[in-house]
Amino acid sequence: MVTILWLTTLLGIPSASWAEDFSKAERLYADHCAVCHGADRGGYIGPALNSDQTKLTQEQVSTKIKIGGATTLMPQHPTWPRRLSVKEMDLLASLITKRPKQSLTWGLNDIRKSLEVLVADESTLPGKPTYAIENLDDLMVIMARGHFAAGDKAKVVFFDGRTNKKVGEVPTGFAPHLMDFHPRQERWAYVRDDIGYIHKIDLYSLKAVRKVRAGLNGTSLAVSRDGRYLAAGSFVPNTAVILDAATLEPLRLIELRGIDPDGKMVESDSGMITSTPFADYFVVALEQAGQVWIIDLNKPDMPITKITGVGRHLHDAFLSPDGRYVVVSSYDDNINAVIDLAKKRIAKKIPAGCKPHLGSGAVVRSHGRLLGIGTNIGSRPCEPYEVTVFDMETFEVVKRIPVLGPTESPAAHPKAPYIVVDIVGTGPDANKIQFIDKNTLTVVETLTVAGTLGHSHFPEYTARGDYLYVSAGYGGDRTAGGFDGDRLVIYDARTLKKVKTVSMEVPAGVFSHLRARTVVVGLESTVR
Repeated sequence: MVTILWLTTLLGIPSASWAEDFSKAERLYADHCAVCHGADRGGYIGPALNSDQTKLTQEQVSTKIKIGGATTLMPQHPTWPRRLSVKEMDLLASLITKRPKQSLTWGLNDIRKSLEVLVADESTLPGKPTYAIENLDDLMVIMARGHFAAGDKAKVVFFDGRTNKKVGEVPTGFAPHLMDFHPRQERWAYVRDDIGYIHKIDLYSLKAVRKVRAGLNGTSLAVSRDGRYLAAGSFVPNTAVILDAATLEPLRLIELRGIDPDGKMVESDSGMITSTPFADYFVVALEQAGQVWIIDLNKPDMPITKITGVGRHLHDAFLSPDGRYVVVSSYDDNINAVIDLAKKRIAKKIPAGCKPHLGSGAVVRSHGRLLGIGTNIGSRPCEPYEVTVFDMETFEVVKRIPVLGPTESPAAHPKAPYIVVDIVGTGPDANKIQFIDKNTLTVVETLTVAGTLGHSHFPEYTARGDYLYVSAGYGGDRTAGGFDGDRLVIYDARTLKKVKTVSMEVPAGVFSHLRARTVVVGLESTVR
């Protein structure tokens, strides 16, 4: 036995105890790291953590786990030791620097087996909201990630956007990423979390009634225009699944792979999935493949039309008001590509500045024209940082508006005078939002939402256009020093005065229920 151990050490072969340790490390990683860094350790909203891509030494990785990152979502010491021992942190560092990216699968049977029914008989649910709210369209929903992107602080928080009072919350277990609403039945909403689950939420009782794991990580989610189907795209593995919207039963799994603009066959993340009022379609942007796929839901086999050569590294998108066109951002080609869903072809490529990132997009009326608003996330240095404004009929650029830094999510409302953009990244202005006058298309006001090292993201107007909700916070976990900087901040949409702040751990995306009846942000219909 001694000889065997000596040989395994000499030859660098892991002993049984090492194998057991790495098995434990994988479990620790799945519980604490996969939600941000990817279940396969290949990167997700956080960087890749595997031996092929990690440039840091084991000691440096161990230190990073212990002290976190001051301008990132990574929690900081001394909060981690309450969850992980020093030995466990060192074991994770060993896994990250010595083991390659995993190859993981998650098929139709895995999805089906993951389905959990939390309310067996939905007819027992209340027939109207159990909380005080004048109109369900007033509901504002905030994705609260929590400092650890898991646990009881990871939840969806609900406010009445007319009174700005909190009306409830629904825990999700892992960091929620986005919400979409049923277009015909106001009580239903769907949340996608970063570990891949879809949660079906009853908005009357504020309860989760079903959940299913559509993939191992993934952000995209859409509800078909008739409310029959859901589509969810995953980064791990590279798939999209179509589900029954009522039961969450999976119906079809689609592998996302194709030939990219440089002629290589690649697997691809689903940068965006949307439905459209124009037709019974789901539209999927394949990030690495640079393709847009149109899935026809009216035919039994749900055939796919593939539009190639759209751009390199596709990401967010938004629809034209009639739903016929979808505008898709291409990070690496610095364009916004316009896809004509009627003719199923590329209609235009709009020059879009440095690394365009459309978020949910926005369309506004200005001097008789419909104008699209394109933001630029520009994580690489950009000179200057701009917001691109283009005509929604001709798709010609109307103006480039200089702003303080990279921007992510535009907000607009027909009754509000301003287009709002969030300054993001890690620069000195990442704690600010800027207001663009709809008529002059110039920046007229800048507000500092958070303090030094802070950030402000995801502005969203309430349904009536009276208030603006903004998520604000600080990189890392600063509560250990007795400082809780994470807040939902609410402003008067006309005076721009702060009217309320609400403490919340790592607030992120903000969604108005009015989105259930709108095609694009900025042209909402009036509240019913």
